[in-house]
Amino acid sequence: MAERQARHYDIVAFDMDGVLVDYRSCWTWIHDHFGVDNEASLDAFLEDRIDDLEFMRRDIALWKERCPSICMADLRTILEPLPINPGLGETVSELQRRGIRTAIISGGLDIVAERIAAQYGFDDCLANGVQCDHEGKLTGEGLLRVELKNKAAALQSLLDRYGIAKQRAACVGDSFIDIAMFESCGLSIAFNPSDEMVAKKATHVVRDKSLTAILPYIVGPAGVAPRV
Repeated sequence: MAERQARHYDIVAFDMDGVLVDYRSCWTWIHDHFGVDNEASLDAFLEDRIDDLEFMRRDIALWKERCPSICMADLRTILEPLPINPGLGETVSELQRRGIRTAIISGGLDIVAERIAAQYGFDDCLANGVQCDHEGKLTGEGLLRVELKNKAAALQSLLDRYGIAKQRAACVGDSFIDIAMFESCGLSIAFNPSDEMVAKKATHVVRDKSLTAILPYIVGPAGVAPRV
């Protein structure tokens, strides 16, 4: 009975890049590997001059310029060293011990999200990807599952899948892309937020090296003072 009373939420949805992964973006990790940057296309996307799919096409094109034969195996090798934030395993284990589902919702790459989900026991994950031909080579097209400016839609699809009301959902993110998700759940946590705008939109702000620092806000007693 005590375990049941301590459980305040039915699902926790995590952003991946900057939250589970100790790097701002797995797309950027690949850009850095090839020594390219996507500042021009990022600006175009933020100014609504291109959509998500075109944003992905332009990013993939940068990689193909440096490595025309780039394939999925290459991406897996490049992304393998991505650092994971400390406390990830303990956090997921504790939430699931209390009967709380865990999910990843990310505009990052599915090959990273699926690896983390499998390794740490997440219940579900939604992330974007890259299209490959029958030989595994990148075609230049992306696979859109999570709209960067509408992560609330991806969250809602998960809530519908499991029959969970949004008031029973908690979300953890770090950037402006996560704000839409914050506004569509019962509890939002800005984990090492990228700026003050993100911090102001969250229920709680956690500035800590370990993800375990979010646990008191999800499973602890009501009224826990935020860590700032």
